[in-house]
Amino acid sequence: MDNLALCLSGGAARGAFHLGILAYLEDKTIEIKAYSGSSIGAIISCSHASGIEARKQLEIFKSDEIKKTLKFNYFKNGLLRIDKEHHLLDTILPIKNLEDIPKSVHVNAYDTKTKKIYYFNKGETHPLCLASSALIPIFKPIHYDHKYLIDGGLFDNMPISPLQNKDYKIVCIDLMPKSEKNQKKRFDLLKPLKKRLFQTRFNNGNYSIQHSDLYITHPLLRQTPMFTFKGLQDIFDLGYKEAPKFFS
Repeated sequence: MDNLALCLSGGAARGAFHLGILAYLEDKTIEIKAYSGSSIGAIISCSHASGIEARKQLEIFKSDEIKKTLKFNYFKNGLLRIDKEHHLLDTILPIKNLEDIPKSVHVNAYDTKTKKIYYFNKGETHPLCLASSALIPIFKPIHYDHKYLIDGGLFDNMPISPLQNKDYKIVCIDLMPKSEKNQKKRFDLLKPLKKRLFQTRFNNGNYSIQHSDLYITHPLLRQTPMFTFKGLQDIFDLGYKEAPKFFS
C-alpha cells in the first residue's frame, strides 16, 4: 500500500494491538507516511514516527519502570498524574517538538475552557501526548498554552480529519469496537451531558470508519481490560496476527 497513513485510536492498554500491527508493517518494510492519534494512539504515533520500533515500545510498556511514572495526585483534579520528569518519557518520546518529528504526526486533545477539540501538529511532544491521554477523572488535566487539556478521545477517538484530502491511503485502527447490543438503551440511561458526549464520539467514530480506506479492529478487544499492565503480549500478538489480513 503506497502513501500509507495510520489513524490510531485511544484505548489505554489495548494499544498493544496497535504495536502488533506496527511490528508486522516493520517486518514487511511497509512505510508509513503520516500518523494521527488519540490518547495511547497519540503516544504510539509520536514514538513510532520518531523511530522507536514497535517491539521496543512494547518492552517499555511491559517494564516495571512504566509504573514508576504514575504518581498519586491526592485527588487534585484527578486521581493520578504522570511524572513529567521521569526519564522514560524521553525514551519513548525522544523528540521534543512535534514539528521536528521526521514524519507528519497529529495528536488531539480537548480544551475544557473553549470546549473545542484541537489537532496538534506543532508544539511540545511530552505535554501534548500527556494531554491527549488525560482521561478524567483518572488523570489530571494538562495546562498548556493557556489551555486546560484533557483526553481528545472522549469526543474523537479515531481522529481521521488531519489525514484527509492529502492523497493518503488511510487505515483506521480501532481499540474500542462497538457492540450493537443494548446500545440505544445505554444512551437513554445516561444524563444529558454524558449522552451528548457519547453521541459525539459515536458519530465521529462512524465518520472515521466510513472515510477510511481500511478499518481494523477485533471483537476480542472488548474483553480486554484497558487499565492493566498484564496481558500486553497477548494483545500485541493479536494485532500481529490480524495485520496480514489487511496488508499484503
